[in-house]
Amino acid sequence: MSVMFDGHFFIGGKMLNSFKRTMRRLAKQSSGNAALLVAAGLPALIGAAGLGVDTAQWYMWKREMQYAADQAALAGAWAKVGGTTGDGYATRARQELAANLSQVTFSNTPTVTLAKWADSINDNSVVVSFSATKRLPFSAFLTDKAVTVSARSQATFSQGRSFTSCLIAVDPDTRGAIVIGGNAYVVAGCGAAALSTHEDSVIKNGGAVFEVGWIVSEGGIDDDFNDGHTEIYEHQSNLSDPFANLTPPTNDTPRTLTCSNGGVKYVAQVATNWKQYTQAMTSTNGNSWKTSGGEVFRSQGDQTKEVTYSTAVTVGQEVASTRSVTEGVSVPVTSGNKTTYTRSDVVLYETGVVQSFENKTVPAGAYPKPGTYSDFTISCNTTMDRGVYVINGGMLAINAQDALIGNGVMFVLKNGAGIRINGGSNVMLRAMSYDEMVDPAGGNMTASQATNLKDMLIFEDRNSSGDNNDKINGNSGMVMDGTVYVPKSTLTFAGTTDVVTRCFVLAAGRIVIEGTARMTRFCPTDVINTVSVGGTGNTVKLVA
Repeated sequence: MSVMFDGHFFIGGKMLNSFKRTMRRLAKQSSGNAALLVAAGLPALIGAAGLGVDTAQWYMWKREMQYAADQAALAGAWAKVGGTTGDGYATRARQELAANLSQVTFSNTPTVTLAKWADSINDNSVVVSFSATKRLPFSAFLTDKAVTVSARSQATFSQGRSFTSCLIAVDPDTRGAIVIGGNAYVVAGCGAAALSTHEDSVIKNGGAVFEVGWIVSEGGIDDDFNDGHTEIYEHQSNLSDPFANLTPPTNDTPRTLTCSNGGVKYVAQVATNWKQYTQAMTSTNGNSWKTSGGEVFRSQGDQTKEVTYSTAVTVGQEVASTRSVTEGVSVPVTSGNKTTYTRSDVVLYETGVVQSFENKTVPAGAYPKPGTYSDFTISCNTTMDRGVYVINGGMLAINAQDALIGNGVMFVLKNGAGIRINGGSNVMLRAMSYDEMVDPAGGNMTASQATNLKDMLIFEDRNSSGDNNDKINGNSGMVMDGTVYVPKSTLTFAGTTDVVTRCFVLAAGRIVIEGTARMTRFCPTDVINTVSVGGTGNTVKLVA
């Protein structure tokens, strides 16, 4: 029953209780909850799925575009370092860009430019940038707009270089492979190289001037050299000793250097006929060698040369013939229980007839001939015959007051032999030419030897123990025309020298230039140094 009071109905107790029980039954019902939850969460579910599809599509586009940009920048950099002129590098970059895109097309023209990278003062990189606009399914449904995706890549390039040098330190790991100090003044455009990997491979002390065009090293180079006058290339790889594979020649004829008081000599022009051939030799015990087989001629010819005699000669007189033998390498051949030895000897045989002669007063001094010397210390004015001079364990020493003339010579240092040159203006040493090297009366070398040993003036055998006190201290009139190569020694240069026909090259384990050294005439003006120490190829690297 209900009662109205002051305009309101009041439900009786029984009816109110029934309503409450009905609401409690409804609250316990769950058969429609899933539908309600799905309905409530469906917008979020659809949005997440759409966002996932759009993100995957965007990532695919971005990945493809970045890969294409990277390849384009690399292609442009390789074109630039390879010598492409003008904007050819940009054309190459755009070609590579287009070739690597399959899903994306440009929305505008790709940009390809040159730029500076790191601390470079010149453009040393290629930058590629571009963008593409495409519609993403979900975002386009909601916003009715397309999405713009951009990509950018940068690749540096470095021009490779082959380095030539006239000052070469070949020690692989020493500190101070090249040391410049004191008041030394070195100005030349032929380069310096240190093969040492030490962080202090090239050192400068004091107020020395060292402007050689470029310094290259496998290790570090003192910052003092970076003065704007010299190019610096440190921590380079692929440098090498240009003479490492050469073998020094030899001349086993024993000699002694002696000074004479001079006197009257008979200088004759002798027409000589010489022949050179090889002969086969065999031995049963490696000692008693016998000729086996015939002679095989390698060369023969005629020439006229000047010969000095101590006694009178006459025109038409046949002078004594000479025969020299250079023994070949002994090769053991074993057959059953018997071992025989074979070798091939080179024989030089020469005869001559006097064409003319004159009495000549020969000044006091020394007149050495090619061969092997236990010591070669100059103690008087000395004039050398052309050829190979082997210094075995002694010293090649020249004092300032003595003259030394050697046209077409080569010194070979063995068993710790060293150099002490304190030469004055009367010292002139010139390396042999190719023709002098192959001449049987000169170097008597093969064509291959002569080609490889071109310009070599002083050659230290790599089996020598070396000498860390080697020193050259000349003056403005001293001529050292050729290459000085002492790979086992430290060479100190404290003077000056001149050249005539080729570049002066110093190659040593270590090189120290100090004191009042003044080196400005390394090469004649019409000669280019061609001694290469290697270098690096072109390099390209992706940096951004």
